[in-house]
Amino acid sequence: MAGAVLSGMIERGGGTIITVSSLAAVTPNLLGGAAYGAAKAGVRNFMSFLHTTFRGEGIRAITVLPGEADTPILDGRARPPAPEERANMVQPIDVARAVHLAATLPARTVLQEVVVAPTRQRDTSGDLEISRWLGAPDNAKSPSAEEAGA
Repeated sequence: MAGAVLSGMIERGGGTIITVSSLAAVTPNLLGGAAYGAAKAGVRNFMSFLHTTFRGEGIRAITVLPGEADTPILDGRARPPAPEERANMVQPIDVARAVHLAATLPARTVLQEVVVAPTRQRDTSGDLEISRWLGAPDNAKSPSAEEAGA
């Protein structure tokens, strides 16, 4: 997408590209998985490259890094968060408002990275422990459910 719009933006003297990555780009863990964290880190790196390479042409490259957000992807977790946990998470509208803020600032200003995180961080230690042993070889030593916080 960036390749498709970049030359036109440069010809017009500027433009804005906003990509939603994830805080998993900064702090990967078992809840998102290694591949997810690596992909999101790649997105973040690419946007930093665009920013440093084309800012002189008036291009604003912005990465939005949401923390754990209440989206359907959470339903696929080993232990999906309970409704009361989801209520305190980042909501999709919160991410949309951050994108809107970054897009509507004057062209002279760039929010190179925007972190959108929940104010109240939930304890994910039990979830991480469950995920750690999910799919592990049968002979791997797994803690009991009680030890894992389930």
